[in-house]
This record gives sequence, structure tokens and C-alpha cells, in this order.
Amino acid sequence: MSLLYEVLEPLPDAESALRRARELLEEFADWVDDPEPPEIGSVITAEQYAHAIRFFREGYFQTHDGFRFPETGLEDFWTRLHALGVPRGESPYEVQVELTPELAGLWPLPAEICLQPLREAWPPLVLSDLDTCREADIDALVADVGPLSFDVNWYAALHGLPSSKLCGVQLCLNSVWTSQSAEPAQGTHGVYLSIGTKNRDVQEEWLAATGLALGEALLGW
Repeated sequence: MSLLYEVLEPLPDAESALRRARELLEEFADWVDDPEPPEIGSVITAEQYAHAIRFFREGYFQTHDGFRFPETGLEDFWTRLHALGVPRGESPYEVQVELTPELAGLWPLPAEICLQPLREAWPPLVLSDLDTCREADIDALVADVGPLSFDVNWYAALHGLPSSKLCGVQLCLNSVWTSQSAEPAQGTHGVYLSIGTKNRDVQEEWLAATGLALGEALLGW
């Protein structure tokens, strides 16, 4: 398991966070892979939903922690979905929906529910199952991201670390990294260094030598 360390610097917007991520790669990386396709965060607020329907055609409402809809006291929420013509489907944990303006009336969502957009298309970035995407796609995403949550990672070999396995840089837009995943945090942007899985013997010395103010170690990739 890799460890992620947040670079503790003011990053007031998505553009400055992306710029800082690339600066870290330029300063510390011997080589860098193309970025992986962004991971889409949950839609929690009405503002996020209004932005999401500009780009995504479908998504699904899901319960937190894998609870079934009846077991979480969400009968009223399901009644409201049904009144909008949404079929229940077979899964007890989620309901797939077409993202329409009418669904905006469901906000604020119950605390137990979030909406996850399906990875269809974010013009001009196609969110597919491909292993990587282009830097130009990341630029386009960041220009459009608004209040939505995304995270992007670049695998890279970092100067002075014996192993490059799971090393690189993580960018979190409108989100924060917690236990092995990014959680939505609107207006908060972060950049993290990942030091891999086989560099524990030198990690403290290496981290100190970066000269960066870094947060506590977090479980990463």
C-alpha cells in the first residue's frame, strides 16, 4: 500500500491545483506516465447536480455503507423518485436514473443518499475504461469542473527513490483524500505526493529533502 502526503499550500482553485501538480512532476519526476482517466466524485449538493446535468446523461442514487433502501428509512425518497417515473430496478442498494432537470427537486438529498454520475462523456473528454487520457483532456476537464469532484493521478518515478512502484502525484478537485479514496469537499483542492510501496527505508529522509510542507501519511493507491 502506497502512502500519500498532501502538499500543504494554498490552492484556491482547480487551475492552481492542476498547475501545482504538474510543477511537482517537473521538479521531482524522472519519468511520468500519461494521467489516468479521472475518478468522478459523488454529487451531493443541488449546485453540483445543476452542473452535472450539463455533461452526464445517466447516474445512480446509492445508499452509503451498502444499506438497503428500506433498511435506511428511505421510503419517502423512493416515493418521490417513483412519482417522477423512475423504475425501481432490481438492486436494493441503488437506483439508476436519467439525469433530468426534474430530479433537481429531490435536493437536499437524505444524508444516507448520494448520486454517482455514470462515466459516459465529459466533452471533449471521453470518460471510458481506457487506462490513460491526454493532458489536453485534463485541461478541458479542469476548465469545466465547477463544483464537481474529481481526482486524477499520474504514475511517475521520483528522483532518489529506489522503487517507482505506485509513486507519483495525485490531484483532488473539490475533494480531500481520506482512507484510500477521495471524498467530496466543495471548494477544497489538494495535491498529494505518493511515495510508493518499497521506499519505507528512505522515505523520511526523502520527504525532508523535498523542502515541502507535507501533511500526515495517508493510505493511498
